[in-house]
Order: sequence, then structure tokens, then C-alpha cells
Amino acid sequence: MLKQSLINNWATAICEIAKEENKVQTFTETLEDLSKIFESNEEAIIFLSNKFIPLEKRINFVDDIFKKEIDVLILNCLKLIVERESFSSVNYILQSTIKKLWESLEIKKGIVYSTIEIDKKFISIMEEKINKKINQKIKLENKIDNSLIAGIRIEVANNVFDYSLKGKVEDMKNSILENRK
Repeated sequence: MLKQSLINNWATAICEIAKEENKVQTFTETLEDLSKIFESNEEAIIFLSNKFIPLEKRINFVDDIFKKEIDVLILNCLKLIVERESFSSVNYILQSTIKKLWESLEIKKGIVYSTIEIDKKFISIMEEKINKKINQKIKLENKIDNSLIAGIRIEVANNVFDYSLKGKVEDMKNSILENRK
């Protein structure tokens, strides 16, 4: 893995390109998609990080896969990351860049914990409702937490919204303990 300062430098550079080209929103969406692709395809990262495979072959691979799918500026950033032998840290670079882009869009990241995966439509509805409650743009990510038993728990911008069975049981427990005093 690259040093954190180098990851931050990559993220800052990509973020600056997005701002200069007035493409912050599209860069954010594309980088989120790329992040998911690389998280689920570790083989691609291994291939693109392998110094024993000729650089030209790795660059051509990036071109073949992404040329028609993503903005040429992002494509060139990916190629440069390969060229500079930094691709083993691509997920960290992407996450750091996304975080910086969200900050520039004044979007707070949050997590929806659930026992099963939640579809994107329902997450969008939750984002809108929480946005109205805390008066901030938010972007929610779904993570599985089997300890919840049922329901969901949302953590965003130093707020916790607990709609889980586990949370309700904790509330009842605390209420009973308070009434004993």
C-alpha cells in the first residue's frame, strides 16, 4: 500500500481536475462505480499492479475495459496510476477522492446497517428523509450487521437513527433500569 500522503496527493489531484472541468458530480458517480468494480474484482488490481507484466499491456487493458465507459480524464488518471506503479492502492485512492469530492459538494457520508442488503431505491428514500431531518445532503452506504436482529440503524453526521429491534430492546432495558431508581 502507498503511504497515506501519496494516496492523499492522488485524491487531491483527481479532485482538482474534477473541479477545474466542472465535473464534480459526474466524477463522483463514476469513481463510486469504479470503486465497486475494483472491490469486487481483486484480480484486476493484481493484474494492473504486476510489474512483471509489460506496462503497455496493462495500459491497453485499462483502455479496452473502460475507454467507452468513463470520462477520458478519469481514464487517463487510471492509466497514470498504473504507470506510476500505484495501482495496488487504487481502492484507497478512489475512496479518498470520493470523500474529497463529497466534501466539495457538501455531502456527508453515512452508513445504513441492516440484516439484509437494501435496494438503492429504498436507500434514496432514506437519504431524502434524513436530509430533511438534519438539513444536510447525505450519501448512505449499506452495510450488513447481523447483530441488529431486524430493522435498520443509520449513522450519519454524528447522528444515530436506530430503527432496529436491538435498539428497541436496549431502549426498553434502559427505561426499566431508570424506573427502578
